[in-house]
Amino acid sequence: MLLSGCRDSFAAFGTGAHARASADGLFGALTERHYDLLRNAKYDYARVRIMRGALSPSRVFDDPDAWTGSSGGARILETWGYFGDGQYHMSSRTSVPAPARLADGRHVTTLGKLSDTEYRWDTSVDYAVGPVRPADIALVLSRLMASGEGRTEHTARADLLSAAPRTSAALGTAFSLDTIRPVALADGTTAVTLTMTVHSEALKHRFPAFSDYVRRYVDPARMRFLVTDRSGAPFVDISAKERVLTVRVRTQRGHLVPLSGAPRAMPDSLVLAADFKMRVKLFTVGFHDLQMEFVNAAREGEREWVFTGRREPQWDLPLFAGRLLRAPLRRPFAGEGVLFRIGVRAGDGNQPTVLFRQVRLFVQESSILNFLNSLSSTAMDDLNPAVEREQNIWLRELFSAMRDDARAVIGPG
Repeated sequence: MLLSGCRDSFAAFGTGAHARASADGLFGALTERHYDLLRNAKYDYARVRIMRGALSPSRVFDDPDAWTGSSGGARILETWGYFGDGQYHMSSRTSVPAPARLADGRHVTTLGKLSDTEYRWDTSVDYAVGPVRPADIALVLSRLMASGEGRTEHTARADLLSAAPRTSAALGTAFSLDTIRPVALADGTTAVTLTMTVHSEALKHRFPAFSDYVRRYVDPARMRFLVTDRSGAPFVDISAKERVLTVRVRTQRGHLVPLSGAPRAMPDSLVLAADFKMRVKLFTVGFHDLQMEFVNAAREGEREWVFTGRREPQWDLPLFAGRLLRAPLRRPFAGEGVLFRIGVRAGDGNQPTVLFRQVRLFVQESSILNFLNSLSSTAMDDLNPAVEREQNIWLRELFSAMRDDARAVIGPG
């Protein structure tokens, strides 16, 4: 979606000095986050232990070296991130302050023990992105979604080449933009279909390790995300299959409307339906018919998107795993349910705006979760230092290109 209307989207930052500082801050912070990582010993040890114990928390709960603090039935890991000397530093320690400079990050992971087999994970991250206002980011996203209005496929591609040449070149090292098809309908709405293909082989020359990881884990993955209202009317349809990503939306005067039927405004309270399947080792695992409440919330100085799952999906598991006890797989969706929250919040006074995210997950240990934990550990172990380094270079070049293209559209500050 970014590609199909770069000029309008970058222009949503505004004009003048503040607009340039906002774009520089946002894309600059994302660029700095993807310089080579330098981890202190505490964080390097803790992150591996936590990843390997994500679905088997008892393996890490009583390991004092994995935490910076504890209190009764809770363990905490605080980590400070910052950019300096051409590297991004991640350092686990106590009393991590709120982000105060561009690219500062505060990460807090808490593990609570609820019973002998039940645990609760809570993770929160704040990341400083400079003076950009939350309303500006919301407008950029809105312009992205409505970027097909008033365009044909020819003019959309021409706008891409003129407004975002560096961004398109960076993305072109891994993706091909196969279709940007805006269709003006008789009711004044515009239906847009965008398709892109992942080309892991194109990465091989410069990024052989990253290319191999994408080939193994991204190429065979299948997924679909459908955003609907409470009645089931779809507003956004995103799918990926056989390396092809397809996005479908319909807009009117800059706002999303249902993909079919009479146009009407998208409500703030929605439903996200998700299917996902991937291959790890010899096994294909995933789920379908996951239903999550999706709330788009706007408050003074803050925008957030909250996803809550209280209904267990249908699981796609190997035959032997499917025969194991199913109750542990229902536990995360009971009670408060699974939570994923992401947003942007303005700082107080001279403090920077921060991107934030929060995750809540309940885990009931069992044989089936031990099996799934072994698969997830394999995928994370395969994200080795060589893969991570090449991935960071690719992302750094992408965000740097976006910053340069935004500067060109906004003009001098």
